[in-house]
Amino acid sequence: MITITLNMSESLLSILRDAGRPGQPTSRIRVQAGTLVRQVLTGQGISPLLVPMIFLDSRKVSVDTPLEADGVLTLHGPLAGG
Repeated sequence: MITITLNMSESLLSILRDAGRPGQPTSRIRVQAGTLVRQVLTGQGISPLLVPMIFLDSRKVSVDTPLEADGVLTLHGPLAGG
């Protein structure tokens, strides 16, 4: 098992709050090595479509990236504005 620290951006937290699912900005989870980022998202009840930008230890990754070691996964929700 590996430990993943999940950091969620305010934009993602805002979407979750509006959907009646308030979350914490930071949490820790334990997963099996090799678990895909997509599986972490769905396991947390977050649609991968809501997370267009994902970083693993400050490196941009995709939802199909396997998690092999302890790390920090930062999830950014959609942004808009001008």
